[in-house]
Amino acid sequence: MLSVQKISFGFKNQKLFQDVSFNLEAGQLIRISGANGSGKSTMLGLIAGLITGGGGSILFAGDDDFRQWTSWIAPDANGLVPTLSATENLNFWLELRGVKLKVGSLQTTLGRWGLSGDWIQSSLPVAKFSTGMKRRLALAKLELEGSKLWLLDEPLFGLDDGACKQFRDSLDRHLSAGGASLVVTHDDRLLERIRHQTISLGGTGL
Repeated sequence: MLSVQKISFGFKNQKLFQDVSFNLEAGQLIRISGANGSGKSTMLGLIAGLITGGGGSILFAGDDDFRQWTSWIAPDANGLVPTLSATENLNFWLELRGVKLKVGSLQTTLGRWGLSGDWIQSSLPVAKFSTGMKRRLALAKLELEGSKLWLLDEPLFGLDDGACKQFRDSLDRHLSAGGASLVVTHDDRLLERIRHQTISLGGTGL
């Protein structure tokens, strides 16, 4: 599904990682580990196309223009429009993806993520949501986008145990359906009972 070959990246005069290669297949999860400053988030950013530079090649099923098949969750951003409601956010982002779902499907998904009731779903702007509510909405969006590749950077940020278990189950379903994922996480709850491989990045940090 994803082929990463000899990618390298440096910042100022320090090399974060060099000549990293791996293949990610359908149904597979790879955890990227390493010390702070070793380049874990940077690697996800390179794969997502949010960071440029360095060397090497990144191909999705042999195609270097694969970003439409990926979804990204970052630790400090949920990709939400703060002035829109939960339902408006989902409609906006899913329309950009070319995904069309019935209102009932959106409401059901939001309810599963603990975002129930017309006030929360359709009236309250996301700017008024708590940290955990924003994260749950972002994960509901991730689930609905239908992307084959999930790039997850600390996806459990701000979540309680119940929401963590729910996302772990969602990730498991994604993999079982032939999706794949790259994960950066310090929270081992995400990977409980999910088979995965690990790529360790070296480096001493910045």
